[in-house]
Amino acid sequence: MRTARQDPGGADLLRRAKAVTAAETWDLNRRFPFVMDRASGAHIWDDRGNRYVDFTSCSGAAPLGAGYGPVVEHTISELRRTGGIVAGPLSTLRVEVAERLVDLFPCAERAIFFRTGSCATTAAVRLARVYSGKRRVLTSGYHGWHDWQLQYRPAMALPDRDPDTVDFGYDLERLTDLLAEDTAAVILTPEVNFFPPAYVAELEVRVKRHGALLILDEVMTGFRYARGGYHAATGVEPDLITVSKGLANGVALSAVLGRAAVMRADERTYLGNTYQREVTPFATAMATLDALADGDALGTIEHVGRRLIGALEEAFAAAGVQAWAFERPSMFDVVFADPELGHEFFQGLWNRGYLMQYGGRFMPSAATEDEDIEGFRTAAVEVLTEKAAERDGGGKAAFIDAAGRFGEEYFAATERAIRTWSRPPVPSA
Repeated sequence: MRTARQDPGGADLLRRAKAVTAAETWDLNRRFPFVMDRASGAHIWDDRGNRYVDFTSCSGAAPLGAGYGPVVEHTISELRRTGGIVAGPLSTLRVEVAERLVDLFPCAERAIFFRTGSCATTAAVRLARVYSGKRRVLTSGYHGWHDWQLQYRPAMALPDRDPDTVDFGYDLERLTDLLAEDTAAVILTPEVNFFPPAYVAELEVRVKRHGALLILDEVMTGFRYARGGYHAATGVEPDLITVSKGLANGVALSAVLGRAAVMRADERTYLGNTYQREVTPFATAMATLDALADGDALGTIEHVGRRLIGALEEAFAAAGVQAWAFERPSMFDVVFADPELGHEFFQGLWNRGYLMQYGGRFMPSAATEDEDIEGFRTAAVEVLTEKAAERDGGGKAAFIDAAGRFGEEYFAATERAIRTWSRPPVPSA
């Protein structure tokens, strides 16, 4: 798997990165401690020529695989044709992508574009506040890096962060206590492996009973859960959604979509940005939407996910370790009874050329090859058997206890929310 080469200049890029750009906490701590150079399909190469298999689709951004040929070719062709940027915010390609998204997502009547998921969720909250004339926003889950979004991680936010944004930790009883007449919206990231569709349906009833808007953060689920997103598959009717990952197969583009009445609040605020004029991401999005249209790519991703879940279950059984790989094959989670063993397991896999970190989500791409899966299967058994022996079996805990710790650490769910809604996964066939 890994074929090392010599760096002819003798430069240590990791050392250089630490000196000028890398954050120890976010770029390196329990992440991948090397500098990546290039990618193709499901494969990544570092600066020394070592090859790895990426089971994250570049953090979900490239479901077709990095450098997917038809998307790259169409993007280059349109870049030459259009010049890449125009003088005003309206372009032919922007209109065409908006029309495609309105056709694809049931809740969508209009679309506004940005570059990142963080910008899209911030814009959605602004629209809800302007439309409703209210300020209070209740939220659960990760929505990006902006100040208002970090209320669920107070240690990472500024002391004067948005005081009108309150986290309810996926706890519906806490949500009910917090809902009031001054609530503009509730924004939720669906944690689909821990909370079933019935949870979001119940949340929707409570939110709408109080006259608040419902925003679903579908940055992760929009192009990976099902065609038309999570809300299409589950029947939830949000007022707004945000999408990004997978919209342009790795090129920066995001969107807020939703009911026309709410979206037209953009006439009373300002959501413009210089790079709305850049048309290349829209070209990439058109080609990506074409490639995803027939559902074959998502079907392949789900098939890959099921095989990876099976491989992990084999490794857990062989090593006698309490751990669970579950639930949605296209975007599944792994929880260990002993979290430290989980970290050590995935770090051991890095050294064998397979990229995933504990607390991250498996989001394989359609470019994953059979040999990638079979190599992972062998490596998982070998690494976990070795690591579990070193830690005397890796600890014991019920699924619900392990899931509760995991949910609290990685998406700030309360223990009560996990215990009420999460259920032990059924082993794959």
